[in-house]
Amino acid sequence: MKNWAYKYFSEDELKDIQAKLDAVEKNSTGEVILSLREKRTLLERLYSPHELAFRDFDKLGVANTKERTGILIFIIFGEKYYDIIADEGIYAKIPNSAWNMLEVRLKGEFRKGSYFTGLMHLIKSMAKILEKEFPPKTGESDDEISKEIEIS
Repeated sequence: MKNWAYKYFSEDELKDIQAKLDAVEKNSTGEVILSLREKRTLLERLYSPHELAFRDFDKLGVANTKERTGILIFIIFGEKYYDIIADEGIYAKIPNSAWNMLEVRLKGEFRKGSYFTGLMHLIKSMAKILEKEFPPKTGESDDEISKEIEIS
């Protein structure tokens, strides 16, 4: 765990966020990965924040799901940058506008300093959408990619 993350979340809040991410997977075939950064490194400054989000999408294996139902939530706190990238299976059923609306709420909560509240609302809203559009398949394990929160 990177110490900078404790400026935004307590240890218990991070555990609650992880538990909510785990619940998304249990109750749908969707896979939600959370990647947090305080700031870009010198090398990462060669890329735009959006390009970095796509690099994490690839690096963290978000596209490695059978039904292409991976979603990356990417946040750079020091730059107030937020991105939600969904794989093609998600985009086939859920329009980009749905994610944009959730991102607006997240930004509003973060502006108020309500980092935990904003992130939990985002994940809960995603869970509702994924449970409806991508229900779990009976008898199949859906643990296709690592769910640990990525803190860089």
